[in-house]
Amino acid sequence: MPSPTRLLAAAGAAGALAYLLWAGSAPWRSPPGVSPPPVPTAARLPSPEDPGADSRPAGGASSKGLPPLPGSLRGTEVDGALVVDADGRFVPTPSALRLFDHFLSASGEEPGAVIRARIVAEIEARLASPPADPEAAHEAIDLLDRYLAFRTAFRKLASDPALAASADLERRLQWVRELRREHFGPELAETLFGEEEAATGVALEMRRVAADPTLAPDEKSERLEALEARLPEDVRRARTDARAPLQLIEAERALRASGASAGEIQALRESRLGPDAAARLAALDRERAAWQARLDAWRAARERIRGDPTLDPVAREAALDRALAERFDATEQHRVRVLDAIEAARTDR
Repeated sequence: MPSPTRLLAAAGAAGALAYLLWAGSAPWRSPPGVSPPPVPTAARLPSPEDPGADSRPAGGASSKGLPPLPGSLRGTEVDGALVVDADGRFVPTPSALRLFDHFLSASGEEPGAVIRARIVAEIEARLASPPADPEAAHEAIDLLDRYLAFRTAFRKLASDPALAASADLERRLQWVRELRREHFGPELAETLFGEEEAATGVALEMRRVAADPTLAPDEKSERLEALEARLPEDVRRARTDARAPLQLIEAERALRASGASAGEIQALRESRLGPDAAARLAALDRERAAWQARLDAWRAARERIRGDPTLDPVAREAALDRALAERFDATEQHRVRVLDAIEAARTDR
């Protein structure tokens, strides 16, 4: 991989760490590009949507008297899983936190008590029958409540002026590590967050290497490659996937600069994305080109109207409104006005 691209990836990893430490509304999530660790080998309990399981809607709204799902959760599948061991006992895993996160992502759309009730209903639906032990649901709910307490403490920590004043990402990470172990204990915190924290540690080291002015570009690239090799395979795969769009843009730019035809650009896309995705991207290109043509036509008409000496200010504004309405619907008109305001701000600089 070219050195600039790899340095950009390292910068992205550092940004992911900042997201992890400061996203007060979602402190429990893995950093972007960091895939959750796999669930340990044990029985996965089926979700209520799985064949053979209770088929009621996720969240148990139909039998628990809960309100309809908030808009952000409608039509979505519940992420995560609840795991039990060979004796049917609940096994805390990062996958259980992902299940909690699915419902917690609606924070702000409905009260916290309702969200907790949805998660409890989901837990009870999944752990209500063998192979789960009768106590498994209680154990999962206990983990949920500890998780909710951790979230509350995290938000308090993130608003601490002393922490906010610190620019030391490693210090912030250490405080979060300590907070997790305070709420979950050393062993469980390692189970739930250990792989994520290890990946974040690598991201910090990549950030240091990328910012080191004493390293030559080739040496930086070698060190970054060695650090990336320390990441779990699923994390490396996620990072590769995240870089793919940028790499495609760079490749397309190089082809266009060399005078490549539209067919050659499409062939590149098909080789990178497959024919279906390449076709969707081509359709998007056509939509963007059509929009840009309409926008250019509007701006040409706008300048003609503005330059018409026969119009007084009132008539000029009325003519502009008519010209805009003739070319765009109400939603598009708002978008055009925003784009025109941005254009005007740039011109005034």
